[in-house]
Amino acid sequence: MGKRGHGTDASNPRKRVKVVHEAPTSEEIHASRQLQQLLFFEQDPQKARHGLQSLKVFVDGLLSEGGADEQQVQILRDYLETAKRHDGDSEVTFLPDIMDTWSFAAHSNNDNLMSAVAVTLALLLKFISQRLELTVYGLGIGRTLLQKQQQELIARNLSADKGKEFIISPTLRLLREVLCLDGGILAKPVFRARNFTFKSLARNMGMKHLGEGLEDLKRPSARTNAIRFFLSALKFLHLEAKIELLSQKELTPALTRSLANDPPYLLIEILDTLRKYVIKDEKLPAHVKSKVLNSMTLGRFSSLYQYKHDGTQSGSKTTVEDAVHEFLRVACTSSTAGILRPQYGFYPRNVDPDAASLPAAEDEVQPGLESITWINKFRDDVPIRNVILADFIQSQSLRPHASLKQSELLLAIFAAAPELVAHYFINKRSFTFDPKLSATWIGYSAFLFKAIELPIPDYFGHKAGYALVPPPTSIIIDNIIPLPMTQKVLVKCLGQKAELISFVAARLLVLAMQKLQTALKMHDEATKEQSRSLWADSARRLIDEFCQRAPGMKDVIACYRGVEDSDLLQREVVSKLLRLYYEVIPQVALMAKFDVSPLLIAAIKRLEGAEESPEDRTLRLVELENLLAIAGYSPGMRWFAKSQGLPVSPFVALLRVLVAAPAGISLVALRDALGAVAEEHQLVQSGSLSTLPLLEALQSMNETSGSATCAALWTFLDNTTSRCATAPVKYIEMVAELADDGDIADNESLTLLSPLTLAILEQLPFAISSASEEDLSVLAQFVAKYVDYARDAKKTDAISKKIVQKIETAFSEKPSGKKLYKKYAKSNVTRELQSWGADFSAGKEAESASEEKTPGEGLAMSEEALTDLLAAPLVVRDNTALSKWATKEADELVEEGYAASVISLLASEHTSIRKEALVSISKIAAKINESSYEEKEQVWLLLSELVESCKGRFDEGPVPNTVVAFTKHALGVLKEPLHCMYGKLNTFLTKGPTWRLDKLLMVHDILHEGPELDETYYSELSWLFLYLLDGLQAEPDMALYHNTRLFERLLSLASNPYLRQTMKTQILKILYRATLVEGGSTTLITRFGIVSWLEAQSAAHSSASGGDVYKALLRRIWETSDKERASNWSKHGIENIVEGRES
Repeated sequence: MGKRGHGTDASNPRKRVKVVHEAPTSEEIHASRQLQQLLFFEQDPQKARHGLQSLKVFVDGLLSEGGADEQQVQILRDYLETAKRHDGDSEVTFLPDIMDTWSFAAHSNNDNLMSAVAVTLALLLKFISQRLELTVYGLGIGRTLLQKQQQELIARNLSADKGKEFIISPTLRLLREVLCLDGGILAKPVFRARNFTFKSLARNMGMKHLGEGLEDLKRPSARTNAIRFFLSALKFLHLEAKIELLSQKELTPALTRSLANDPPYLLIEILDTLRKYVIKDEKLPAHVKSKVLNSMTLGRFSSLYQYKHDGTQSGSKTTVEDAVHEFLRVACTSSTAGILRPQYGFYPRNVDPDAASLPAAEDEVQPGLESITWINKFRDDVPIRNVILADFIQSQSLRPHASLKQSELLLAIFAAAPELVAHYFINKRSFTFDPKLSATWIGYSAFLFKAIELPIPDYFGHKAGYALVPPPTSIIIDNIIPLPMTQKVLVKCLGQKAELISFVAARLLVLAMQKLQTALKMHDEATKEQSRSLWADSARRLIDEFCQRAPGMKDVIACYRGVEDSDLLQREVVSKLLRLYYEVIPQVALMAKFDVSPLLIAAIKRLEGAEESPEDRTLRLVELENLLAIAGYSPGMRWFAKSQGLPVSPFVALLRVLVAAPAGISLVALRDALGAVAEEHQLVQSGSLSTLPLLEALQSMNETSGSATCAALWTFLDNTTSRCATAPVKYIEMVAELADDGDIADNESLTLLSPLTLAILEQLPFAISSASEEDLSVLAQFVAKYVDYARDAKKTDAISKKIVQKIETAFSEKPSGKKLYKKYAKSNVTRELQSWGADFSAGKEAESASEEKTPGEGLAMSEEALTDLLAAPLVVRDNTALSKWATKEADELVEEGYAASVISLLASEHTSIRKEALVSISKIAAKINESSYEEKEQVWLLLSELVESCKGRFDEGPVPNTVVAFTKHALGVLKEPLHCMYGKLNTFLTKGPTWRLDKLLMVHDILHEGPELDETYYSELSWLFLYLLDGLQAEPDMALYHNTRLFERLLSLASNPYLRQTMKTQILKILYRATLVEGGSTTLITRFGIVSWLEAQSAAHSSASGGDVYKALLRRIWETSDKERASNWSKHGIENIVEGRES
């Protein structure tokens, strides 16, 4: 055998044939006939590509930003009209030449031609979907593509090799355009052919983009196109088809496999579609949703919190992080999302707390928690019902300490399923709370703070009141003070030199202590309803468990003593923690034998010494209140003994703090503490509030003259209170003697004679004898004010005379003393008379002052103020609504108000606009009825009844505004199934196919029939008033309201004294709207007696409660009426009323 030749006829089988990709040519289109010739089927690939490329360039021009030229659109319309072929009796094939070219390309394995056909058809359908008049051609093309031959071609394109994305991507775009065409009309047949149309979908969704960075927005990858096709199917498919689609187990993993490399707009579309059409679809079964939302897919979605490509592409204002956060929050916390299972709070799974067998009631031995076999089984593991959520929150992709949004998500899950809190901290041991001032530790601390802050579920999660058996103590304590917060770690935190660490630890402990206090109160409530012994035993165990995890009292005291004086926030927090130890677990606090006296005295000295801002002083006062509460538990506190560093006793020093406190600071706790100390040491009678005159007198002196800072006054009070507290029996006996001398039988009058008052009377002469003239004036002022406030507290003339005589005798020892006392006593009497309304000023200034009125009283409401209160904007009709609605989806027509805008045009003055609006409403109703909109049947029925009712009256004039307003407001009801009017409106719509346009629709149903639910009465009235307000626009509307006697019903309703003020305001808005209508005010006056009604309402309301509104409205009605007619009708009575008011 000879060698193979090297000539032109020789061949080398080992040499690969070189494939040359030539760019297709195109030509400009000028006529539909030219298109037919270019696309005429011939078995010439080059000519076929030339024709398809020409059509593609032509459609590209139509889709350009400049908009479509109508002449070019007409060329396309003429071509589509002629591009049909009848195959048999019923089947019509659109674009037969292109379909034949596609078939030829498949048989000849011409990939470029197969891709060109798909690209051209996808572009063509994209343009057709934007033009309503071309929809019929689009549907024809779509049905042609769903014929058996084309289905096989589609399947072949979809199953092409992974390297042939240029075939797969345009085919997926083509299918998506078919699926979305005209609101998803072809979605059902597309899914019916799923063996072809959905072929290799999971594989195509799993194809990664191989280029560097994100894919080009203008050249989306096969994965992007496959996902968008899948999402469109979820949007438009009916329930059964959607269930079958989501049940394919390979689709969800393919969808979520490489989310981190997808472009932002695609991720936002995925999350938004799944949220709207899967999670929030209440008709979709939970088991189907759980196939999409399992722990693996949730973990993959949560990885998008670290998405790195936000901002690299222009698009939605919503970031991927925000979108995934909202998606996961709804998915994990919504009871209809299919993940969240019913649970019982702190009670584990498979535990029935009401099924415990307890000893009989007559048994002397009370049962304890030891008798419950399962009570101690849940320290190391907690059986739960929400397994999917538990697996998800334990995953490594969720890092609450590193991201605020991830922390919010986890806390929202805890709030929705409280059973997960203990389970999470038991199993999540990867992070310890050892003190280390880092961003991670601070983030984890913030998460723990929010976790502790979560409320305890009602009845600990039991559904019907408190259960027979309390929940396991280990679960309760894990919710109060989580496992990472061990006693050892917390002691370390409190002892840290870094102030932030000890501050955070103290805040966490304060919050935990408050939550423990709440849990103990709930235990106390449960003992009154269930087994007292079981719940009391559980409370004791709970306190023991808390004490084992919380730091000891000595550690907290050491922390407080180590805080710098200038660190006000930390001093306030740690002092509050100490206070809670005494209030919540006093048995632990009292064992520490803590002497609070030095700390209290130091706090008082800090308040008296430094000049600080109001904010800093407020913090110091709060710290002082906490120390006072602690001192109340300390039996060794010496309130009336002078201590080192203070010139007076702690009690008097606290009086000085209270008097010197700046305005705007709450002093209730401090006043209560002083009152409690005074009662405990018998300065005053128990429960008599007799410390109030002392406090009021001192504060009044400080406000008027500032003389409460006099040292002699505080020395006098210190001496007086110390003597009274040291020997209270002596002064109590003096009280009894004085009462006997006055022959007073009323026990209540003894409250004026407190031991403190008698101590003041006893020590007053000694203070006067050594006082200077300035000090004497201060003492006289204090005693006069004290007696005055004490007399105000309980009027007892006989006793007060005796006291005043003793005071005057004491002040008589100094020449100026008695005169000073009488001066201050007289000024106090004047103050009391002035408080009753007396005026002691003279001359013209007094007369002018008495004529002045307080702001808002007696001042007439201006026209501008009345307009701001009662005026509502009139309806503005937009004729462009007739063209805008055609390109909108069904849900947009209802939700975004396009349908309502078209309905408004029925009241137009132009017949042509009314006719076009009615035709458009018919089309809108049909479009909505054929869509997947949830409330489509009710909306279709409403619009259809409107059309039937208005058909025969176009030549008579505009449709009544009341009918238009009713329909628009009814549309707002139908899109909200939870609306209070939903049931009543559906009942109205099913009564008949047409409405009477000379009646006010549904007014009788609301005003004369009871509401469907008791609590919706005012909501129904509010809806009615808004509809009636919008319905009153012109004279015919006023005539209709007159003929139906509507105003009589409204005025009768507004006269109800129990009607809410907001409802009355809405009725007044309708009356105000009537004044804007020609002749409306005159009708109100002459037909409905509005003047007398407004007079009566004004008399029944003061100016402060709205009386000036009725007066201003009466003036408005008079000014806008036919004054001559109204005056003659009333025989000048109205004129006199209005002018009399103004004068």
